[in-house]
Amino acid sequence: MKSNIQNNKSDKTLIIFDCDGTLVNTEFLSAESYATSLHSISDDLKKYDAAALEKEFKGMQMSVSAQILIDRYKLNTSVSEIKMGYMQQAEINRTAQQEIIPGVKESLERLSKDDRFELCVASNGEYENIIASLEQAQLLEYFSKDRIFNADMVAAPKPSPLLFLHAAKSCGFEGQHSIVIEDTAVGTLAGKAANYFVYGFTGCVADEHKSIEEAALNNAKVDKIFNSFIHMTDDIIEEKSDSYRMSA
Repeated sequence: MKSNIQNNKSDKTLIIFDCDGTLVNTEFLSAESYATSLHSISDDLKKYDAAALEKEFKGMQMSVSAQILIDRYKLNTSVSEIKMGYMQQAEINRTAQQEIIPGVKESLERLSKDDRFELCVASNGEYENIIASLEQAQLLEYFSKDRIFNADMVAAPKPSPLLFLHAAKSCGFEGQHSIVIEDTAVGTLAGKAANYFVYGFTGCVADEHKSIEEAALNNAKVDKIFNSFIHMTDDIIEEKSDSYRMSA
């Protein structure tokens, strides 16, 4: 059964990428940095290692998860202080721990040269962290800074669809079909709420956790799941070519 990625010949398709765990392999790095910064705030938070944070808060905006922890443990701190500590720790960890995702750079090169597509990033992450992560991975050349969006730019983060809708509108695609590429259920819910076709990417997930992540994506009504960025890109291009042939 064919998906609904269809456009007129003259139309382009906007591809909206999440960042952490999708374009850059930083999901665990981010969680580890978050955990380290939390441990310095309160002994109560030492129960939250990277795995525990991933399990409870994966894909969630840090402002939201930080406020949950402040309220839960009645912490004498603020969201901004937690975020500042996280950013400092992430900067320390990024150079040593951030890994390249196989196929991402090659795929972005192909898609950026195909005039049927335009690319942008829409992430719940901190804006400065998105820029730094993309720069570290040598991917910033594929996204001008006015094509990088984060949840601070809208009234509500993912799973609200507002961030994706804002990105589409800012890129001139308001009311047009777009593709979302996500690695989390939170982001998938946002993409489906925006009425976009959502690809789920699991290439950064450890093999022993892959079935759990795939189940979460499927529960969020993801359209297709891929473990390989190259194969996912092949599918995107083939779907676009098929829609051209169908409209001819």
